[in-house]
Amino acid sequence: MFAPTRLKVQLKLAINRLKMLQAKKNSLNQHQRREIATLLEKGKVESARIRVEHIIREDLLMEAMEILELYCDLLLARFGLIEQYRQASFHSLLCYTMVCDPGISEAVHTIIWATPRADEVKELGVVRDQLAFRFGKEFVLSALDNTENQVNPRVISKMQVNAPDAFLVERYLEEIAKSYDVGWVSDVLAREQTYNDGDFDDNDDDDTPSGGIAEKVHQEAEREPPVLATPRTQTQLPIARSPSPTFDLPEIPTNLPLKKPINTSPASKPAADSFDDLAKRLEALKKR
Repeated sequence: MFAPTRLKVQLKLAINRLKMLQAKKNSLNQHQRREIATLLEKGKVESARIRVEHIIREDLLMEAMEILELYCDLLLARFGLIEQYRQASFHSLLCYTMVCDPGISEAVHTIIWATPRADEVKELGVVRDQLAFRFGKEFVLSALDNTENQVNPRVISKMQVNAPDAFLVERYLEEIAKSYDVGWVSDVLAREQTYNDGDFDDNDDDDTPSGGIAEKVHQEAEREPPVLATPRTQTQLPIARSPSPTFDLPEIPTNLPLKKPINTSPASKPAADSFDDLAKRLEALKKR
């Protein structure tokens, strides 16, 4: 049977338990980080990779616990939204199975969904039972299956049991090595950084090979000895032109007398000889 007082007490106890577990896990993680730094310093990288996965899962779980702590605090602050449906249940049986208020719907769904996955917090089990008494069995089953998508997706991602990503593992190892002044750099991240920085050029076209590979091929071609020229390459070579031949031409005289222009105007013409004068001159020539 639903008991508001018991629900309040269990919410407060759950908040205290969550805080205590977070502090405990944080202290254990610090100790494990020092041990992983020692493994990196000794060159035992594979052992460090395996042990750091546990730290990653614990960090994700602590973040999920922090969210659950906030939701428990939210239910305490808005406890009146839970009680008002209980008071209405005396008047109508249908009000007993009504959907909870939207202001606390996400908090209620998330707490019910996370309870089986946070078995270290026993108080959440009692909170879930009280919420089941209040909102009904079907409501609890719906929250466990997240059929209405009301569960916080961050809590889902952090409380799922999956192998951590390899990139995240390497980043954790680098941060641990940096925190404890260990001179260790991840080979995986270094190769990936070199691949991203040197092998591709953003300015290359899609039809041309990548800048890094093309540049290497070009450099190799420059170091190779020259090959014999083919007829095609010979035609492409510039042809050496011989100088134009020079001829010894005579110089043009510049001191020749210029002919006087003939004045063809009627005023300057001499008078036409008469026929008799011409005859006389012809006879004189004959006698000579």
